[in-house]
Amino acid sequence: ACKIKIFSVNGTLIRQFDKDDNSPYLDWDLKNQANVPIASGIYIIHVDVDGVGEKVLKWFGVMRPIDLDTF
Repeated sequence: ACKIKIFSVNGTLIRQFDKDDNSPYLDWDLKNQANVPIASGIYIIHVDVDGVGEKVLKWFGVMRPIDLDTF
């Protein structure tokens, strides 16, 4: 069980997850708490595991622009 918090570079909390299963990964739909897609850029991911410790990761994501001509 762990808590995962995703922040923007300026420290704004983007999304928080409470993970309590045994899988070694977490699927994130690249949306914030308000279900709005995130912008391209650098994000800080803070993982806190009770009884084990903490880890801070840096993640860079690029979002492709929406192609409205394919609909």
